[in-house]
Amino acid sequence: MKNKLVIRLLCMLLISALFLSACGSSDEPEEKTDRRKSEQNSEEDITSAPATGTESTTPAVTDEVTPEPVVTDEPTPEPTAAPQKKSYFSSVGVDSEKLIADALEQYNAHDYTNLDEPVKYYVLWLGFTHVTYEGLDFQMTDFDREYLQAVAYNYEKCLESITQHNLDITVELHFIDEETPLTKWYNDNWLFLEQGTVQPVIDEYIKGREFDTVLTTVQTAGDENYLRNADKDNYGVNYVMLGLMTAGMNSEIGYSTFDLGKPAEGTYPLEDPEIPSLYATSVAVHEWMHQLEYIGTLLGIEYPNTHAYMGPGEFPGYKQYINGENDYDFFEFYKLVLTGKLPYNDGTGEKLVGMYPKMWPLIKRDRNNLGYFTIKAKDGSGYLTARTSEPVLVITKEPCVWHIKYDADGRFILTPAEMPEMLIDLNNAWDIEDNSIGLHTYTGYVNAQSWKIIDSEGGSYSIQTPYDSGRILTVRGAQGALLCSDGTEGVQDWYIEFAHH
Repeated sequence: MKNKLVIRLLCMLLISALFLSACGSSDEPEEKTDRRKSEQNSEEDITSAPATGTESTTPAVTDEVTPEPVVTDEPTPEPTAAPQKKSYFSSVGVDSEKLIADALEQYNAHDYTNLDEPVKYYVLWLGFTHVTYEGLDFQMTDFDREYLQAVAYNYEKCLESITQHNLDITVELHFIDEETPLTKWYNDNWLFLEQGTVQPVIDEYIKGREFDTVLTTVQTAGDENYLRNADKDNYGVNYVMLGLMTAGMNSEIGYSTFDLGKPAEGTYPLEDPEIPSLYATSVAVHEWMHQLEYIGTLLGIEYPNTHAYMGPGEFPGYKQYINGENDYDFFEFYKLVLTGKLPYNDGTGEKLVGMYPKMWPLIKRDRNNLGYFTIKAKDGSGYLTARTSEPVLVITKEPCVWHIKYDADGRFILTPAEMPEMLIDLNNAWDIEDNSIGLHTYTGYVNAQSWKIIDSEGGSYSIQTPYDSGRILTVRGAQGALLCSDGTEGVQDWYIEFAHH
């Protein structure tokens, strides 16, 4: 009896030991678990951009009991490496490149198949009712306001009709009554409403909203403005420009400005809003079409300049279009461009160029908009900063906010948030050692104004030229930003971190 009791106690102790051993095999020491969590958090902090479409390769910690391995005669397979997690910047271009490929395929096939769903396109239209320049004073009348409402409606409906409703346009029109100064173009007598002047007003309306472009309009015609300005020295010398310095697809948001003019007799009120029956509508469409010209650069194809109606003297390969009585300021030409049916001959034969249906998704400004970031030196010396007083890049202790937008072929456009019209620019597009890098407005030189963001070790990045040399943006003390080979002195590695703006 005693022996049986001893045997039973020994069995119970053995079972308890085995149970405790099995439970302990799935638990990690607290210090190891915390360290792994810390490593995960550190990686997220360094990358900082939202890693859309990526998954962590770190296995989850569970309390499940690990089963005993099954012994078989099969050979043990070689272990495979865990898939590497792509950085945000190396993965964002995938969807964009597919849209580009689809658009190119349709263009090359001369295929005009409409989109399954229209592209929703949002326009913020601001009517500045009181603008001035050195004593000149231009104001809108009540009729001008009424007429501008008709122009905006005509613009929306006629573009939808012309594009066969591949575009679904929403125009939001507001009137700004505060006195606003015009700017004189530096080498001519043209006045225009500079984007930088009205950007604070634009910011009020686009904050937290989805807009793809901004149109601004002033009024300089009319008897009232003539009487107000006729005896002033500048009147008749300086003219208001129809859209100088517009910002296009390559910018954070499109921008065009023009004056309203007076309606031609018999064109207003509107009879059919889907017909471009107002002269000011054609002006608005013309200036907006300048914004689309970057499609040619984006796709690497022939795309017509909005002034190509002038013909072969100025634009070889295009025929001349005459402004007739019923085409409303070259609207025959505009229609051909916006439907991808404008004839162009490069000497080897005629092709039809312009906007094909699958190009319309490419004009959405939120499509490639990555957001706002700071660019912090990995060595802790400070932040890459655009100095507003002159177009140079330096390192400062205070952060500068950058807007980053995907372009194409793994390239990105970097723009200081406080100067949306400026881009990081390689001087004269020269891919030479120690060439200066600063800021410039859009020039059309793609390799000079777009950059590759290349993963470095430890979650940092280098900002590299797309030229074959692969030289890197380097900040070297008082010399500022230079294009240098890898290994030169100066700051070349950066933490690019998400920032609120």
